[in-house]
Amino acid sequence: MSRYDRINEFREKNIPSGDVLSAADLNRNDIIVDVGAGSGYYSRLFSNYVDTVYSVEINPEAVELIRKNSMDKNNIKIINEDICSLDIKNFNKVFYSLVFHDIECKDYIFNFMIGNSKKPLKVILIEFKNNAPIGPPVNIRIEHDWLKKIFENHGFREENYIDLKYNYINTYIMK
Repeated sequence: MSRYDRINEFREKNIPSGDVLSAADLNRNDIIVDVGAGSGYYSRLFSNYVDTVYSVEINPEAVELIRKNSMDKNNIKIINEDICSLDIKNFNKVFYSLVFHDIECKDYIFNFMIGNSKKPLKVILIEFKNNAPIGPPVNIRIEHDWLKKIFENHGFREENYIDLKYNYINTYIMK
C-alpha cells in the first residue's frame, strides 16, 4: 500500500468530504489553489464546483497521480513546483490539507496569498489536533488557537471551525 493509498484511506474514514465542501463554500466562478495537493483528491473534488483549480505539488510521483486521475478534468491546472516560489494570480480561495504545519516559508505564503488574490480571500485548512494518536510529530502540529493567532496577525478573520475526531477544518477570510 502506497503512502497516498494510506492517506486516502484515512481521509475516507475521518474527514467527510461534505464537511470540506461546506467549509470551502465553493461557487462556479471560484479559482482555488490546492497547496500540497498530494494525489489530487481534493483538486478533483473541487473541480466539480469551480472554474479553475490550481493543483500545486512538488513531489513528481504525486504529480503523476494527479495527471493520471485528472485526465478528464480540463479545469485542473497542475503546477509541479515548490510552494515557496508560487506565482499564481487572481485566485480567491486557498486550500491546505494536512500540509500547512510543514510549510517553512509561511511569511512568503502569506505575502503570496494576500498580494496575488482577489478579495475576499478565503483560506481553508485541515490540520491534525495535538492530541490525535496519529499524524505528524506533535512538536510540528498547529493547534487551533495558534493557527488562529497566525492568521489574525496577517489580517484574516476566522470564519468557521469544524471539529473532527483527529483533525479540524478551519476557515479564514480576508476582505
